[in-house]
Formats: sequence, C-alpha cells, structure tokens
Amino acid sequence: MKIGVITFHAALNYGSALQAYALQEYLSARGHDVSIIDFRSLAQRRLYPAPVCFNSVYNTKQSLRRLFFGWPEIRFMSRKRSAFRKFMSGYMNLTPVCFRSEAGLKRHDWSSYDMIVSGSDQIWNPSAIDFSFAYLLDFLENEAGGPERSGSLSRPLRVAYAPSAGPHAMDLDAGRLAKYVSRYDAVSVREQETAALLKAGGAGSLSCPVLPDPVLLHDAGFYREMLPASGTPPHNDGYRIPHRYILYYAPGRRNSQAEMLADAVSSGMMGDGASSILPDRDRMPVVRITDGSSAPGGSIVHRTPKQRPATEICIPAGPAEFISLLDGASCTVGTSFHLMVFSMLFGKDFWCPDAASDSRKSRLLESLGLSPSSSFFRFSSHEIRPRLLSALSALRLSADCFWSGLGV
Repeated sequence: MKIGVITFHAALNYGSALQAYALQEYLSARGHDVSIIDFRSLAQRRLYPAPVCFNSVYNTKQSLRRLFFGWPEIRFMSRKRSAFRKFMSGYMNLTPVCFRSEAGLKRHDWSSYDMIVSGSDQIWNPSAIDFSFAYLLDFLENEAGGPERSGSLSRPLRVAYAPSAGPHAMDLDAGRLAKYVSRYDAVSVREQETAALLKAGGAGSLSCPVLPDPVLLHDAGFYREMLPASGTPPHNDGYRIPHRYILYYAPGRRNSQAEMLADAVSSGMMGDGASSILPDRDRMPVVRITDGSSAPGGSIVHRTPKQRPATEICIPAGPAEFISLLDGASCTVGTSFHLMVFSMLFGKDFWCPDAASDSRKSRLLESLGLSPSSSFFRFSSHEIRPRLLSALSALRLSADCFWSGLGV
C-alpha cells in the first residue's frame, strides 16, 4: 500500500520531527511504501525563519537586529537549522515535490496513493500559528467541495492517526473541525479532549479511539539506533557535554516555574538525597535546548562563555542530538509533552510544573496509571517501570488493532 503522511514534519521542534519519523517507520515496518508529504506553508516558514530572513515585518526587524548586534545568535540558529535539515534528509522519506502552499497540494494528482494520513501532533489546533486546513485533507477535494480531482473511480482513503487539537481543545470551534473530519474514512485522536470536541461539533457518528502519539509506538532501543556507536552526540559543533547533567526543554516563552525547578534540582534541593543548597562548583549543570529556530534569550546567547552561568550550557541541537542528550541525561526538566514522553521511554526522572493543567500530559499519565498532580515523575523507579512498560505495550496494541482494521 502506498501511504502519504501529512504532519508538522518540517517544524523546528523536536517532538514534531520525531513523531513524523516514528509514524513513517511504524507504517514502513508493516510492509508499506510510506512517504511524508513535504508541505511547508508560508505561515510555518515565517514561524521558523532563517537567521537572516525578510518574509515578514517581524522577521525583517529581527534579522536587522542580528546583523548589527547578534552574530552569536546567527551562528547558533544556523547550526540548529543545519542539524534539523540533516535529520530530515537522513531519516525522512519526503515526497519529491516540496509543497509551499495549499494551492500546490490541490493541484497535485494524488490518485497513485492508496491512503493519506493526517497525524500526529497538534495539526488540528486552529490556534497554532502554522495551522492549515491541509492537515484536514481539504486538498483532496475540488474548489466546490466535491470529490478528488484525479478523475479516477478510486480515491485515497482518508485516515487520521492521533492528531491533537491542543491542550485547550474544548475552547475551539467544534463545528468547523467536525465538518472536515466527517469526511474521513477512519479517525483516531491523541487525547480524549479532541474526541469530545469532535463529538460536540457533530462528528459523533464516527468511531474516534484515543491512540498513542507515534513516538510511543517504539521503545528506547529504536531511537538509540540513530546514535553513533560512541554514544556521543552525532555532531555537537565542539560543545563540551558534561558527564552528568540535567536536560532542560520548555517550548514557547520562558517558563519561570520550570526554570526554578531546574535550578532547584541542580542545586541539590530536590530529588534523591536532597539537603542544603550546594555551592556552584558542586551543582549539576543544566543543558538547555530551545524550540523554534531562535536561540535562547539574551541572558545566555549574548554573553561570552565566561559570563554565562557556570551551571548552564545551551546546545543548538537537532532531533538526533535531542535523543543523544536525553539518553545521557541524569534527569529532565521542562514543560514539553514530548520531553515527558521520551523521558518515559528512556526511564529518566522528569520534573514538570504543569502536568495537571495540560490535558495532553495529564491524560497520558492517567492512562499509564500515574497521577498528574505531582511535579516529579520517577520514570526510573524499579517499582514504577514494569507497570509503565506494561501500559505502554497495551497502548501499542491498541494502535496495532486500529491499523489492522484498515488492512494496514
């Protein structure tokens, strides 16, 4: 079966890139010809700009600022973009055509595909800056909303695998989303809130199982295969990685609660053997990675190495480096959903300030028999780990059943 997958594969975001790769490899392992539809909208290109870019007023202003005052930031952004490009070219089976607009998708002949899959990630979140109705497969219809343009009696099956409407799904326009989803042949979602949103919008006649994010379809060994035998990051541009460190990742605006957690763990105030505050020389370093194409805030980027906090290092990592850094970390701290997911898979203790308020995290934790009310998740625990692995196996079985029911 020839399958096309459309998702946020080109976003400069670790979870987005790795979930796209994970779904590609999962379906390929089931014996199918899988490609990722290389769709990169103008909104997404503006959201993840090059270091010097003039595709919007905001990016123009930032580019001029960098050219005059921010060459360290330009170097950081360039290294990070290079790492993401290397991952896409090395690991993703992209379509020969790169679609830079919804119109290009609509003009293309999709009749050679047996199935087009939406998912996963927050592709059904209309409040996302790079949201497009292409992720609801509107490009498989003509301008009047009729059947596919191929002229063939057959058409690709439309399938949704675990897309998400985001952490605040019930605040969205349910009817508009449900109108598009009702045209699918099979639908699954990543969270119960997205299923409830579709039902409220009138798509209740569709079976809508809640299935795991694609990265959970594989174990840690699968991801370690992308690392070199030496265990060092694939290419760290000369950055020295400490022997012991905390991996910190909080997408979006700087999160003071998460940063305070990271500082508390680093200083020895929290975790096993916590006691008094450690002096700087004894603190565990924090390795920080950032989302998007931008470098971290000025307090880090625009200081020389001698001026930066001794306990913090910022790395322009790509998806492969993310896996390497997580694999080597003593523990993780942050607000990222996918940081939590990979911490589960790799058995890393995870500190998070917002698990209870983020439906994506809380629902997954509850499905695994864990309480989201805590800020500390001991994924390394010998007591919790067997139960966690058993629950993950059950989630994978539910995904297998979904695809088997479609003949995949």
